[in-house]
Amino acid sequence: MLFSLTVTNNQAAWVKHLSKSYPTLAFHASIKNSFGKGSLIQLLRQFSTLHSDRKQVSVGFIGYPNTGKSSIINTLRQKKVCQVAPIPGETKVWQYITLMKRIFLIDCPGIVPPSNRDTESDILFRGVVRVEHVTNPEQYIPDMLEKCERKHLERTYEIKGWSNYEEDPSLLEKASTEFIELIARKQGRLLKGGEPDEGAVAKQVLNDFNRGKIPWFVQPPKDEEVRTGEDKKAEFKRKRAEREIEKEAQESAKRLKLDEEDDEEKEEAEEAEEEPSPEKE
Repeated sequence: MLFSLTVTNNQAAWVKHLSKSYPTLAFHASIKNSFGKGSLIQLLRQFSTLHSDRKQVSVGFIGYPNTGKSSIINTLRQKKVCQVAPIPGETKVWQYITLMKRIFLIDCPGIVPPSNRDTESDILFRGVVRVEHVTNPEQYIPDMLEKCERKHLERTYEIKGWSNYEEDPSLLEKASTEFIELIARKQGRLLKGGEPDEGAVAKQVLNDFNRGKIPWFVQPPKDEEVRTGEDKKAEFKRKRAEREIEKEAQESAKRLKLDEEDDEEKEEAEEAEEEPSPEKE
């Protein structure tokens, strides 16, 4: 598991959280100024030694589109061997790259695991689709604002004076419109009549968000949340076990009742056989 483009404290928290379930290390992809490269190469060498009986070890880089898979390979090779671009779908086919003797890297096209829980905003913010192909991009600005801190947005676009939706969530839609209008007027992106070009500015902002120009991050779940999830699973298993025990008890009682009825029938039959036949006069 690799990480890049997160602030130090948040990065450390995620590494700690994920290390409980997966081998995890922090990584910053850059040909000239990388971080974590030595640790990853050492890990790959250990893996190669562990599988010394094989002719080669192939390492696949798999994940969502536009998440830095090709950039990691370029960093490990210290030169541009894979084409990269800040848009999804740049990698079209599998590409095999030699890292060192017996170790090969596979640059894979991005994959999007199916999920019924993903909203249209989730899909867009993961860089799965190109912003240029999105209709009515303004509708995604409110969700983006909720992910970012005001100070980062104001610093990035050098704007101030839009509604404080943090204290009053009902102002979120109004704040989104004001946010877009402020950027449009500052950059001179106006339509005929002096109206702000909201669609063009919204696409620019969404592209900035997906390309990392706007700082934002998500905190890992707290231990209490993890425990709550585990408790729910344990509770589900416990209830299922109780249902199975109750079902087995009902079936056992039913079998016992049938056995008792069979025994009564046998006793009645035996008593009938033992009774003397009436004497004929």
